[in-house]
This record gives sequence, C-alpha cells and structure tokens, in this order.
Amino acid sequence: KQALSPIDNVRPIIINVDDLGLSSAVNEAVFHLAELGRIGASSYMVGGTITDSDINQLKNLNIDIGLHLDLTGIFPSALRGSLKSIIVASYLRRFSPVQVTDIIKRQLDGFEDRFGHAPVFIDGHQHIHQFPIIRHCLIKELTDRYSNEISKGALSARVTTPLINDIKSWIIFTLGGYAWRKSCEHSHIKTNDKFGGVYGFDSDSQQLASLWEQWLKSAPRNTACSSPTLIMCHPAMPENGSNNWQDEIKVAREIEYEWLISDEFEDLLYKHNVKLLRWSDITSTY
Repeated sequence: KQALSPIDNVRPIIINVDDLGLSSAVNEAVFHLAELGRIGASSYMVGGTITDSDINQLKNLNIDIGLHLDLTGIFPSALRGSLKSIIVASYLRRFSPVQVTDIIKRQLDGFEDRFGHAPVFIDGHQHIHQFPIIRHCLIKELTDRYSNEISKGALSARVTTPLINDIKSWIIFTLGGYAWRKSCEHSHIKTNDKFGGVYGFDSDSQQLASLWEQWLKSAPRNTACSSPTLIMCHPAMPENGSNNWQDEIKVAREIEYEWLISDEFEDLLYKHNVKLLRWSDITSTY
C-alpha cells in the first residue's frame, strides 16, 4: 500500500536496519521486514553471525547490504572500546592511522569474503565512521579500493545531517558529521540527505509511533530521488525460545520490530506519501 502518486509529492526514504549479524533475532527481523517491503537496506557487522542460507535469502529479498564499521561493538581489535573512549581517542588524535586503516581493511575484507562483493554502502556503529582520524582513514581506503564502484555511483555512505531538531541528532552530527559529508562530496561518494531514527531507546510503542510520525512528516519531498532521507532502525524478532540473547537495547529492538510490521506503520507510510528506496536507487549527482 505504498503511496506513489502524485509523483511530484513523494517523500523518498531509505529505511535501514542497523546491526545485521548481531544475533539471529536481528537477522530474522531483517528477513521479515524485507519480505514485507518495509525496508530497503541493512548494515552488517563484521564479526557477527550470518549463515550462507541467510546470505542467499538476503540476495532474494532485493535489499542493499552495507558495512556497519565497528570499533565499539563486536569486532575484536586492539582499539575496541566504549563510545566515550573512541570519541576521546579520535579527538585527541591518539589513534594510529596505520592501526585504524588496518581495522578498516580487515572489516572490508571480512564483508567481501562473506558476501562476495563490495558493500553497497558504508555507515558506522554508533556513528564512529565520521570521527576524526577514522573518517580520514576510511575515505582513503574507500577511494583506493573502490574507485570503479565510486565512478559508477555504486558506493554510498551514510551522513547524519539531522532530519529534525532534537538534541541527540545534533550531538551526533556535531561529532564529525559535517566534515564527513564534505569528504564524501569531495570524493564523489553518494550520500543520503537528511538522517532520522535517533531517539533514546526508552520509548514505548505509542511514543515510537509518534516519533515515526514526526520523522516521516519531516522528510523532504524530492521528485528526482537523488538525495533521499535515511531513517535508521534497530529491530529484533521477539524471543520465541530460539532467540535467547542479550543486548542493552533488546527491549527497544523488539518494540521497534512490532511497530515496523504493524498495519499502523504501513498506514503511516501511505499517509505521508513515502516512496521506499534502496541505496542503489539513488541517482548520482556527480
């Protein structure tokens, strides 16, 4: 029931599930939401768990898979730490660019080995991809490794320009968001326009519905679909006996999943004339 007309009135939006590979519950949520046509992409955490069967299923579901660059989550490295420690080390220039580049290479290699192709897009777990040193090393590795993909418009990157004026969104953007966006523009890497989906993970289902109403209503209209809004989400399938796992935002993930599969969410997409896109649908502006 996706609204597609009038054509000059659509809101092009990519709905992206973060943290693919974190658990089978997250993976199952991605599969089901893709089957329902509610998402266009998911970003994979190298070091996570995904089976050959899962990958074959994703190929058949027609969604884009990207790299969720990770220094604060599950990828084992000498630099892994809390978000606070990564921010401090980045801004005080304590990171060795050689070490950072090595981790980036290992994660890109791991993605390619698992999926058999380059990531369609790049983003970061807790937005670490836009921090100082990390962003410099990342942009250099992407332009060195994927020059053909970039020239063909086949590689995109997440930017965090706030969709709405809330404090958390602006804090995220302030932590390197502008510099990262300019780096992508300079390197001719396609990006989204606005960025939504930011909240404190403490909302109940009714509050989450209100947040989505605000995000969708705020998404700009764009007939060319050249710079869609990106809305991130973090759903996981509720426990059913086999999904026995723990995560600090597990309850929020399960609430998100129930909301995203609901008829109310589908009605909201229709109400706001949303055209759901994949990263690979973005028309290049270069």
